[in-house]
Amino acid sequence: MSDAADWRQQAATELEAAEGWWRAGNAGRGRVGARRAAGMAIKARLVTDARPGYGTSFMHHLNALADDDGVETAVREAAWRLAARPRPEAGWQVPVEQPLTPTADARRIMDWARGADA
Repeated sequence: MSDAADWRQQAATELEAAEGWWRAGNAGRGRVGARRAAGMAIKARLVTDARPGYGTSFMHHLNALADDDGVETAVREAAWRLAARPRPEAGWQVPVEQPLTPTADARRIMDWARGADA
C-alpha cells in the first residue's frame, strides 16, 4: 500500500474496529487498534508530506509525531498518550478532554493527517 487514500481507508477501518473493541470492554485490543489507526493515518500524511525521522513503523511514527515541534500541541499530546510515554513534568498545554480514550486520540491524529490533503 503506498497511496495516501488507501492508508486513510485502512486507518478508518482499523479505528472502527478499535472503537468496537473499546466499547466491548477489551481496552487492550482497543488501544492497539487505535495506535495502528493513528500510525496508518500518519503514514498517509507521510506519503504526501515527507518528514525526516518519522521511521518506518507505526510506533516510530507516533513517537516522532509526539516530538514534532511543528505540529499543534493537542495532536502531539494525542501521539504521546498513544505511544504510552510517561507524562512530561511540564509543557502540557491542552486540557484533557473527558472522556479521553485511545480512539479519541487516534481520531485527533487522523484529522491532523487529513489536513495535508485538505
